[in-house]
This record gives sequence, structure tokens and C-alpha cells, in this order.
Amino acid sequence: METKERILAKAEELFMRYGIRSITMDDIARDLAVSKKTIYQYFKDKDDLVMHVGLRYFEQDKNEICQITQTCENAIAEVIEMSKHLKNTLKGVNPSLFFNLQRYHPKAWNLWQEHKRNFIIEQVKRNIKRGIDEKIYRDDLNVEILAILRVTQIEMAFDKTIFPSDKFDILTIQMTFLEHFIRGIVTKKGFEILEDCFKKEQTLSLN
Repeated sequence: METKERILAKAEELFMRYGIRSITMDDIARDLAVSKKTIYQYFKDKDDLVMHVGLRYFEQDKNEICQITQTCENAIAEVIEMSKHLKNTLKGVNPSLFFNLQRYHPKAWNLWQEHKRNFIIEQVKRNIKRGIDEKIYRDDLNVEILAILRVTQIEMAFDKTIFPSDKFDILTIQMTFLEHFIRGIVTKKGFEILEDCFKKEQTLSLN
């Protein structure tokens, strides 16, 4: 199991950095200093490996997000912590990742769609409802539509026909989307909390 975990971790690292299409099983074996035969003892082919990398990644994502939701004092603090999680996730991510998944690995792409529908959208809806209950988000929001919009923004940032990678940085796009989204749903009370959070984050980044 230790060898299998090492393979999954290395494959995820290389896929994230260079894109899935450009990384071969030989590349993964070479980086791990193992034979390609060793990888095939655990995964029947590259598609199977991509699928298991996805399963591992989405499980880790669920655990980290659930931990955030259980420890934050309000819905806005939750979003700030989510943004940090997103930043850490997207550092060095190749913009071709989503395109590679959709075009060459439909099973793993369907796994992402399931994770998006059954977990991410539900977490956004839960956060919006929490913010409304705390009176820091507007009470006239269409929760369902906004949750779908927010998750669609995440995907759209990876679309190179809209945001060419030679002109736009994926992390900057995502953070711009997130800030625009949250500013559009807060109440006056929520805006004050949000500004306070931003100031604290800026202070921490300067220290």
C-alpha cells in the first residue's frame, strides 16, 4: 500500500504541474525510480491511474473542506479559509488539466462532475444558507442558482479559449472570481466583516 500511495502522490504532482496528456507512465516510473512494471502491478493502464488519482484527490478535498466548515466562526470566515484552500490547491496547476480530463479521461471527468454536483455545489449552498441565517448574506438570494454559478466560475477559469494561459494566471482568475462573488452577496454587516477579514489577511501577508 505504501508503494501504491507513492505512485498516486507522484502521479498527482506531475499531472497537476504538466497536465495529464503530457505525462506518460514512463515519466512517473522514472521520477519514482521504479520500473514501469511496478506501476502496472497496481494500475492496469494510465486511465485507471488517472481515475484513482481523482478518487484520492476528491476524498482529500472533502476531508479538508469539512474540517474548514467545522472550525470557522461564520460563513465569511469559512469563505476566506476556502480561498486559502483553493490557493494551495491551484499553486502550479497546469491550465490544461480540465481539458485533458474531459477529452481523454471521461471516467475521471465524470468523477469530477459527480464530486461537483454532490459535494461542492452542496457546500456552497450550505455556506450561503448559513450566511443568510447569520444575517451577513442578503436574504433575497437564489441559493440554487448562485451555488451553480460559483462552481461554474471555477471550471470557466480553466477554459483557455476564454482565458489564454499566456495572458492570464489561473490563481489570479480564481481569486478575482471569488472576491467578486462574495462582495455581491453580503449585507452591510457582512461587508464590514469581509473588509476586516481582508485587512487581517493583508497584515499577515506583510509580516
